Amino acid sequence: MIGLDVGSTTAKAVRIVNGEITYEITGTHNWRELVTGVDKEDIISTGYFRKSIPHKANVTEITAAIYGVRHFYPDADVIVDIGGQDTKVIDVAKNNFTINDKCSAGTGAFLEFVANYFKLELNELGTLHKQAKTIPEINNTCGVFAISEMISQLVAGYSKEEVIAGMHYAFARRISFMVPEAENVVLIGGTVKNEGMVSALRGILKKKVMIPDEPQVINALGALEYYS
Repeated sequence: MIGLDVGSTTAKAVRIVNGEITYEITGTHNWRELVTGVDKEDIISTGYFRKSIPHKANVTEITAAIYGVRHFYPDADVIVDIGGQDTKVIDVAKNNFTINDKCSAGTGAFLEFVANYFKLELNELGTLHKQAKTIPEINNTCGVFAISEMISQLVAGYSKEEVIAGMHYAFARRISFMVPEAENVVLIGGTVKNEGMVSALRGILKKKVMIPDEPQVINALGALEYYS
């Protein structure tokens, strides 16, 4: 069987063979590539499109995240799942969750917006963040206002690297407001591959923050684990 997470921007498939986890990642619209030759009775789906793709059973993203994280961190108190279109904060201890899905602030789409402004690839943001010598104060993480602040800080003399670091901190602050008191916080989702954002979030949360080796496939793994 496979766990198939078809999210807003990427699709992920996970298999467990002889105890070893293997995975594949592709764009959402190419999800069929991940299930070539696989019977729908062998697919456990999750993600934005979990109900619209062939499957034997489907699992909510919240449940999938809990089961996937539990595989690596059984003592996790809080899970922060930063996706392309929303961010979910799951309080495992209290069986509660919060979703930020009203605008792009605090989501992968916002960081893509920043990368596009500077004509960069997403994976370049983290590298440039490390080169910042100081971090300008940026408060807005929504569309036009963010652009205005970025331009203002560039005009004020801050470098591209410093403005990107400032945007990461603004992004991290937005997420931190959603995170309850906890000892152990686990970050998952493709956006977590951005080391600059993670560094900012660690600095703001001042908690033990853990990240799986491949944070983007945790929900696909969780869907499979839940049904196994």
